[in-house]
This record gives sequence, structure tokens and C-alpha cells, in this order.
Amino acid sequence: MQRHPSSFAPQTTVASAPTWVIGWALACLALTGTAHAARPQGDASRGQTLYSQQCMACHAADISLAGPLHRGVVGRKSASVPDYPYSPALQRLKLTWTERTLDTWLRDPNRMAPGNRMGFAVSSAQDRLDLIAYLKTLQPQAATGSSKP
Repeated sequence: MQRHPSSFAPQTTVASAPTWVIGWALACLALTGTAHAARPQGDASRGQTLYSQQCMACHAADISLAGPLHRGVVGRKSASVPDYPYSPALQRLKLTWTERTLDTWLRDPNRMAPGNRMGFAVSSAQDRLDLIAYLKTLQPQAATGSSKP
């Protein structure tokens, strides 16, 4: 039985190598895009419940308590809430609060900033995703230019 010529594996030659490399690179990019899209997302509603149960003893959205206010935390520079007395550990941190940095912080605040005053960690990855999804809903309030009575 004879095989059809197109059923044989193509031979890679110097001339065809660039095409093969480009094809391989495009396939890798496609897989990377798919993996990124499949990244787990948090549930902001569940995050709000967790926030009420686990965070509100020290934090609030719009006022600083034992911890700094959280409205606008995602995208904010660390230790930047005016008039909040940050620990020296947080003052040295010098980062922006992103989903990634918040996840690292919530997982183990003392590892990220030894000597900080936050005595609470969130061990569950899903709980961290949900809390961060909720924190993302706390966008800074737009200035309206008029004061409320």
C-alpha cells in the first residue's frame, strides 16, 4: 500500500524554518491569550459579604479607622491616604495596589511588609479573589464641584 505524498511529514529546511517559527510563535500567543482569558475571577457580591465579616472591624470604604479607607485602593499608591498614620513598614513599601499586589498582601501581609500593623491574613485564594473584586467596585468618587447641604 502506497501513502499519498501529502501524508508524509513535511521536511523542515532552512528556507521553511522562518515560516515554521512564525507559526509556532503565533500558536504560543494564542495559547497565552486563552490562558489569560481563563484566569479565575472574583465574585464582588461574595467579596462584599466577606469584607463585612472580616475587614470592617478595622476598615471602611470612606473613612479611615484602625486601617486606611478602601475607596479607590485599587490603583492607589501604598501608604498614600492623607492623614493616615501608616507604619514605617508600609511607608517603605512603595508600590501600587493592583490585583496582584493586593493578593500577595492579603495572603501574608507580614511577609510583604515585615513590621506592619495588619494582623489578619486571608488564606483562601477564592476569598482573596472575591475581596479584591469587591475592592475594585469601590472606585474613587468623582468631584462634582458643588458641596452637599
